Amino acid sequence: MANQYNIFIAVDFFNADILFVANSSGELSRQVIKAIENHELQSEGAVRLYRTSYQSFKMIQRLMRNYRLPFHQVAKPREYQHDEIKYA
Repeated sequence: MANQYNIFIAVDFFNADILFVANSSGELSRQVIKAIENHELQSEGAVRLYRTSYQSFKMIQRLMRNYRLPFHQVAKPREYQHDEIKYA
């Protein structure tokens, strides 16, 4: 199960664009730290980190590219959509 979620993603603070992709959390951390040191990130280096499967990552990329959608609109978990929440 742990090997299923083997893609690590750094997304900008506003959850709109994918900034970095790596195969390990250490590799992703190094990329983010290097970008912060080089002043390449907006929002003073604030990023959001995610971990997902390769299949999900490819689908997210395809939806973002084809429909020009931000990350936060295409990366909602399937089993927990806000519109489908039922309150008792």
